Amino acid sequence: MKKTMNFTKTIYQLYSDMGIKTKYHQSPIVYIEPIIPLSSEQEKKLKEGDGQSNPNEYKQINSSTGLAVNYYKILEKTEKIKDLLFEDKVAIPLIKGRKPANLDVSYKRDGKIYYVESKFLEPYYSGNEHNRDSYFDTNRYDVPEKDKEVWFRLFSDAQEYKLYNFSQLCRHLLAIWRKHKDDQQLEIFFQSVTWRMSDLFIDKINDDDLEESFRYRRTSIEKESISCQQRINDFLTKIRWTNIKFECLHYNDMLEDISSSPFTEEFKKRYFL
Repeated sequence: MKKTMNFTKTIYQLYSDMGIKTKYHQSPIVYIEPIIPLSSEQEKKLKEGDGQSNPNEYKQINSSTGLAVNYYKILEKTEKIKDLLFEDKVAIPLIKGRKPANLDVSYKRDGKIYYVESKFLEPYYSGNEHNRDSYFDTNRYDVPEKDKEVWFRLFSDAQEYKLYNFSQLCRHLLAIWRKHKDDQQLEIFFQSVTWRMSDLFIDKINDDDLEESFRYRRTSIEKESISCQQRINDFLTKIRWTNIKFECLHYNDMLEDISSSPFTEEFKKRYFL
């Protein structure tokens, strides 16, 4: 039988060993306060977001939104970005759709707008979800007629991926298009930012089988992310959407941008970087 890991329990035990203070809400849920508190407007927006099943979900130690909150609040504190929001309801992706796309993060930097989908542990215990049938009905794409088949192929290609969240990224991309299709002068960055499981974390597991499994999965996720970035940018070229750039990034490689902050060491400690 394939071994699995209870990530919450493992992180809680590691935090205890490292002297990081947490608190139980109701077992097995473990909460930790954000490194920098949210503003009242950020907290209001986040709690209104569909991505949170309860108002404090982002405080759970295994939360992807919590990871995003901790990183981007530090970045905001450096004054490199402004208008930072979490759980931004960008737009409804489909014609006659009801649910807006929730982007984990949005902000402005140097006159450009950034949208971020954040992932922490999900690629290491789950996989790429398949989109609903409605996303394969080209009549529901609010795009030029000549581009509908190209969008359909993008959604179809996304189904091929096993681990990386390509399908979700397609929905978000369609929502960003609906919001900004008439903003041809605005520079847009759409980023999928994930946590690459670090050697520091893997080495603390003390289980040879799990360590080998996670190293293999990490390599597979990396290959899919490179392919995903290439496919989406090729797609953007095909539909002549020239004022947007898509990137697959890792929090592990983004520490330089927050290196001047006194909160960076705490961030690195919490996420085994």
